[in-house]
Amino acid sequence: MSNKDRINKEMETQRKYKSQFDNVVNKVPYLKKIKDNAEGLTHRGDIISGDNSQEYKNNYDKIVWTKREEAEKPKFRTKVNGRYVDEDQSDD
Repeated sequence: MSNKDRINKEMETQRKYKSQFDNVVNKVPYLKKIKDNAEGLTHRGDIISGDNSQEYKNNYDKIVWTKREEAEKPKFRTKVNGRYVDEDQSDD
């Protein structure tokens, strides 16, 4: 086997097992963080905005992301035996 064939075979083997390796690493958060740091990426769980203060992190869930005003929720009526439940029960 020539040197070129051997290199091609090694590259093919690496390509074959790389996806399996990545799948295993991506399922374990600790290994994923180590892999990302090795590749120069920040951990994906970190907040990467301009303001990384503790106050911002504590109040992150309170941010209103929509610009539209809150509309009144629709009111649905329920029928039981052909009659609406919220109607008066006295028909006598």
